[in-house]
Amino acid sequence: MKNIILIALLGFLIVGCAPKGKVTTSQKQDVYQPTYEKPSEIEEDAVVQIPVVPDEKGANKIAVLYPSKVVGKYAKSTVNAIIAYLIYNNKEFEVISFDSYDEESLNILSQIKKIEEQDFKKVIALFTQKGYETLNRTHALHFAKVYFPLINKNEVTLPKDNFVFGGISYEKQVKLLKTLSSEKSTMFYVPSYLGNKLKALYDTEFADTNPITKVIQINNNKYQYIMNDERIVYNTVLLNTPIIKTSIIMSQLTAYEIDPIRILSTQLNYNPLLVKLTQPRDRSNFFVVSSIGKVDSFIEEYADLLGADITYNWVDYSSLVGTEYLMNLDTDENKKIIETEIEDNQVQYEPKLFRGTSYGFKQVLDVDAALEDTYNTMLKREEEKKAKKEQEALKNQ
Repeated sequence: MKNIILIALLGFLIVGCAPKGKVTTSQKQDVYQPTYEKPSEIEEDAVVQIPVVPDEKGANKIAVLYPSKVVGKYAKSTVNAIIAYLIYNNKEFEVISFDSYDEESLNILSQIKKIEEQDFKKVIALFTQKGYETLNRTHALHFAKVYFPLINKNEVTLPKDNFVFGGISYEKQVKLLKTLSSEKSTMFYVPSYLGNKLKALYDTEFADTNPITKVIQINNNKYQYIMNDERIVYNTVLLNTPIIKTSIIMSQLTAYEIDPIRILSTQLNYNPLLVKLTQPRDRSNFFVVSSIGKVDSFIEEYADLLGADITYNWVDYSSLVGTEYLMNLDTDENKKIIETEIEDNQVQYEPKLFRGTSYGFKQVLDVDAALEDTYNTMLKREEEKKAKKEQEALKNQ
């Protein structure tokens, strides 16, 4: 029955995928800043519009407000995740997106005026802190409940009561990774907004481990000079790098036989692409944290069909949590199908630990056993290297 509903509703979808500009991703840029070809004028209702009539109260009307120049790569996927939940909810709904192009006050306020004119009381706003500050210091969105998927409440000051936050806590993730650290640690990171943020957390949390920091430039793919550093041998390595850089670093660690005790990463590298880009040996002592919770398999299927990823993409998952919260505001049913809770206007994610395997990621339920296993793996590799050197010595005699 739900599949029939999905097919019927998909017949009404009008997909524009951002304005009539072109959104691309360049390796030379910060991974979070896609390039954008500015349209001649900002389009209204840019991404998706579902032409159905919601109930009189507007309970099932959601506006998606976003700056395509800044978060263009998230917009379509986020809207698709929202629609997947609403289809599963099996009620009439209306979702319309509003593109402010950038996070300048004039453009944001112009789109908010349109949202108010169309009587939307529920808004999902895909803004960074810059755009959020504009919204927070004005009275523009006083008429709506606003959910921010990208921002954690701890990152802002004096938020309004009608603002709800869905950003994950990287601080909690780094604290969890710290429990796996050895006496010495090395962090690799790419200078960027998120890279600098994670570096600051690392410097604070790992201060007692004689930390070493290795900067990976965005345009640099030569890692030999970085690997030729005896200080990082037998260290815990923390990778705060995008997925491509991470895969290269992991393969280089193996190639140079550095064999760190463990390799750790935040949500940044909880991505199945890593399995395709690395060898099983590269991932044998790799641990990654994810704050994404489990959802109903039907929603996963709908999201996948629509082009969203609520299993590995935390922004899509955050948007899903926010959609359920907004949908339950005007009902006594409180129909909750997502396990993640919202308290004091902030989504309370529960970070979970996963370990790299030959086929993907497996949740770690016994941390002590996993740590002992990685230690034994390191010892085994040292014995292999010792035996290899002895064999080479015999050949040279």
